Amino acid sequence: MVNGHSVVIRNKEEDATDTQKIIQVNFFDDVDVVDIRKTKWLLNKYTDLIDVIKNYEYSLQQLENGMAAYDLLSAEGSVAKRVSGQELTADVTANAVLLKDQRHVNYKFYQFLTNNIKFAINNMRDKHEGLIAKLLFLDGMKYLKAQQYLEKGYRKDIPPISATTFADKRRRVIVNIANSLKTNRTLDFVTIDYGRGRNQEGEIGLRMPEVN
Repeated sequence: MVNGHSVVIRNKEEDATDTQKIIQVNFFDDVDVVDIRKTKWLLNKYTDLIDVIKNYEYSLQQLENGMAAYDLLSAEGSVAKRVSGQELTADVTANAVLLKDQRHVNYKFYQFLTNNIKFAINNMRDKHEGLIAKLLFLDGMKYLKAQQYLEKGYRKDIPPISATTFADKRRRVIVNIANSLKTNRTLDFVTIDYGRGRNQEGEIGLRMPEVN
């Protein structure tokens, strides 16, 4: 437990240092540390959100093919707990009850979030930054693997870059995405809770739309 705890602390410290370095290359006046934290968190959740979207679409397809409604809800419940910020009980039945009224709203909400992330990434003018964003966030590639991909110049249309340049451009990527997501108010749906029982840094999650 002690070793595991030290790993968590070290990762938090590294993340905080990374955020400060990103702020240092920030060229947007209205993007601050909180915006960068929210953006990094949302980017790290992108592949989870895509999983939920695909699962929902698959479930609808199965329903059209004769799958029972309860099985549809159970299938959705099995992945819903993967998205943090709205912790759901691991009990599939409880998830099914919750998602019975919320599932389509969640689906459209996740589409909104992921579409805005893709828009920000696809509209990057710098080819290196666009590729870095795609590999790290859309494809979920590990940092070192993505760095090596650009360092070795696998893409003939994009010249290879050094590890140092890769790190600098990644920071610029996050700043650009943060600015885009703040401008279109996507970051309004990412919250940091500093309430009682939370850690000093606060806990980041999504402010889900409510079903009327």
